[in-house]
Amino acid sequence: MKKNKIEKEEIFGCVYGTTLLGERGQIVIPKKLREKLKMKKGSSFVVVEKHGMVALMPTEIMNDFVSEMTKHLEKIKSKKV
Repeated sequence: MKKNKIEKEEIFGCVYGTTLLGERGQIVIPKKLREKLKMKKGSSFVVVEKHGMVALMPTEIMNDFVSEMTKHLEKIKSKKV
C-alpha cells in the first residue's frame, strides 16, 4: 500500500459505502464493516456527534475508557490529599 493512501486512511478512515436514514431513524451499517468489527444483532453503542459527524462507539470500549480514566483520576486525587 502506498504511503499516501495509508495517511489518508489514518485521517479519514476507510469508506464502506453509503446508507440512508430510514423512516424510523434507523440506519444500516454495511455488511463488510459489520463483519470486520464483529457487530451482531443487539450490539450496543454510544452515539457521539462532533462537528456534524456521527460516530458509533461500542459500549464495551466506552466502559473500558471510562474505567481507565477513573483509575488515573483517582491516582491524581490521592496524590493531592
